[in-house]
Amino acid sequence: MSLTSSSSSDVRRRVLTPPLIRCAGSKEKVRMFVSTTKKQDGWVFYKCQNHGVSCEFWRWELEYVQYLVDNHYLVGDAAVDAISAAEERREQLLNAQELHYMNGSTSMSKKFVKRESGNVMTRQQAAALMKLGRELVMLMKILLAVVLMLGVGALVLYMVKN
Repeated sequence: MSLTSSSSSDVRRRVLTPPLIRCAGSKEKVRMFVSTTKKQDGWVFYKCQNHGVSCEFWRWELEYVQYLVDNHYLVGDAAVDAISAAEERREQLLNAQELHYMNGSTSMSKKFVKRESGNVMTRQQAAALMKLGRELVMLMKILLAVVLMLGVGALVLYMVKN
């Protein structure tokens, strides 16, 4: 696996390139490509050299990394780093795509996430709500622990007095 430093990476401060394996079906080497389609411009994908002829192996970058982890080509810290880097790149591509839509280049519908009530919110708002939810769960657990400790303390004091 190749590691190079990158100032654009906020999470790991490095860019990881997953190893190119031999396809399980055709035994040919899997190759990396970059999409040039309008919908997924700049997205990295991997496919077998025989894709479309005698093999159907084709994965987007994140799915390819997950395949490598599931089949033990990547393990331990290398697996965690590769998944984090692939997720970060996908998020950057989705954000760039969202900006592209917001600038009026195409439909605005992909900019929003539907709520159950029928209203819409941006992906950033949805991510902020998810983060807030996780923080509230953590605070609730801490509060529950404090209440239990106070209850145990009160019970011990009651037993000592009687």
